[in-house]
Amino acid sequence: MRPRLVTPNACVALTRRTVLRKAFLTPWAGGGASGWDEVGQTFAYAAALAQRSTGIDWHQLVLNANHHHSQATPREYELAEATRVLHRTTAGALNALLRARGFDAPGSVWDSRQTHWRTLVDVEAVASRLLYDDVNCVAAGWVAHPLDVPFGHHLGFEHWKAGGLAVPKPDNPFFSKRMPAELELRLTPPIALVREFEGDVDAVVAAMSALRDEQLKALAATRSGPVRGVAAMRAVHPWDEPDSEVAEGDTTPFAVGRAGDEGKALRAHCLGEAHGFWRSHHERIDGWKKGDRTSPFPAGTLRGCTFLGMKVDLPAEDAVLCAPFPSREEVEAELAEMRAARERLETARQERARLREARRQRAEELAEVEGLERALEDAMRGVKVEVDPLRRVPVLEVAPEDVTRRVLGAARPRAKDGKRVVVLRTRAATRRRRGNNDPPE
Repeated sequence: MRPRLVTPNACVALTRRTVLRKAFLTPWAGGGASGWDEVGQTFAYAAALAQRSTGIDWHQLVLNANHHHSQATPREYELAEATRVLHRTTAGALNALLRARGFDAPGSVWDSRQTHWRTLVDVEAVASRLLYDDVNCVAAGWVAHPLDVPFGHHLGFEHWKAGGLAVPKPDNPFFSKRMPAELELRLTPPIALVREFEGDVDAVVAAMSALRDEQLKALAATRSGPVRGVAAMRAVHPWDEPDSEVAEGDTTPFAVGRAGDEGKALRAHCLGEAHGFWRSHHERIDGWKKGDRTSPFPAGTLRGCTFLGMKVDLPAEDAVLCAPFPSREEVEAELAEMRAARERLETARQERARLREARRQRAEELAEVEGLERALEDAMRGVKVEVDPLRRVPVLEVAPEDVTRRVLGAARPRAKDGKRVVVLRTRAATRRRRGNNDPPE
């Protein structure tokens, strides 16, 4: 048996079959409390109990006759304990229910093989596996739509927006009176889808619903006859089993959904990393048996950490499967930072748009004012104003007899001596001069 490789915060697909592939997981027991099917209610109550005990994140729980498909995300190393609580509680409750309904109790409800874990490496693998498990009952020919099965046999992404389901305690002698009368089962989207859709759960559910509708159309086109229906599901004997031989499934511990060369390279890298982990783990177990209690186990080890209490080595720089994925809190913080940056950019864009609009309005106002001024000037140029022509003031002519002439030194005229006085500045030539002190003439 290969050692478990656990990747914290990575979505893991879980599959567990019943012993001898018996149909213990069909709705043979009838309805339970509050519209639940009793078998589905038992499994959901066990999942809620495991969630309360370990804090694991459940994403989808699907029952299909002799096996179940579930997806979960472990935060650290609680996946082993969560599956132990889930399967042990379900087995004990189904044994008690079989005896109460007059059937033989098998004791061991689950197959002796360990629960198959498959780490979903990328978001494409997460979406593909969710869709595969979602339509599993339809592909098996039981119903035409996954939600047609009795309530509790299919709990998927349609419950992600609800926040949680209240699961009443089944009326089963296995559950003591000290058990809670009701447990909350929280179904949340995987971290990879939350990151891909930037935290918009409505968009995640809408995208998964669209993929489901396409897959249902494809299955309906290839179906040769009508579905068997819910009545046929309830009529199946719990001890019945399929006639086909037991098929060995794919035991690869990881799944890569990415296509193209990039997907091939990632798949080859993960395969080499898994083989390296198994080799290192085997060497470390040999050292443990020889007395080495100090060397750490390789990164991704489950048993060495949870059961032996040993330290775990740090993952390699290029590790994918052995390195923790981003946690839900880290992704939410990253998305919050992205939203804040986007809001800042949007605020700056709106401010630039506001300034451009203000400048545009100002330019329009100035252009309008200038246009009005030009129109006013043009209008003023076309206006004719009726005014009297300019009249020149006539110049009065003065006759010579009205002019009084006075030489320098002569007696000054009086006001009655003519209309104009002209002063003659020419001095007599016979007048005595003063030499060089004479003023210029």
